[in-house]
Amino acid sequence: MKKLNKLFFISIIIVTSLAFNSCDPFDELYLTLAMDTRFETIAPVSNVFLTSSICLSEFDDYEDNNDRLKVIKYISAAYFTLSSSNGLNGNMRLKLYQGNTNTLLFEFTDSNFNADLYLTKPMKINLTQQEINNINTYLTNPKVDKCFRAELEVLNANDNDGPPFQLNGKVEFLTELQIEP
Repeated sequence: MKKLNKLFFISIIIVTSLAFNSCDPFDELYLTLAMDTRFETIAPVSNVFLTSSICLSEFDDYEDNNDRLKVIKYISAAYFTLSSSNGLNGNMRLKLYQGNTNTLLFEFTDSNFNADLYLTKPMKINLTQQEINNINTYLTNPKVDKCFRAELEVLNANDNDGPPFQLNGKVEFLTELQIEP
């Protein structure tokens, strides 16, 4: 009986505490928005250059919640190879710019890029804190649609068969949307 009374007393304290502190579990909602941009080309020379553009408004989660957005924050990014020339490798450089401007948000390089390695698992794009801050600063005022321009280069490309070189890949950016209920 003592245990039952103790359990009842603890339950009353917890319920009372929640009621007086007005804890609302739906005070803020969060969604993860995966934005991806694709690159596809056939290059006759050893320098492969691709460009792609994306805007937040292209994604349903952004459009559906635009009027209630409080914050958008960068989480992470990754590169995936969808298909490529047999053994395509070289020096890879990925740049992300604000919309149609030349304002660079980040630059990522991999001097030992091998496209085949990323057919089955993604390559994590590691950014510095400053680069993350650049993206988050650009994403300030989340109700305004933001666009990005991505450039992917593979310099000194080589493969097992020789030119032309073919690359079909994508870069995925994960962001967190904070939404007012």
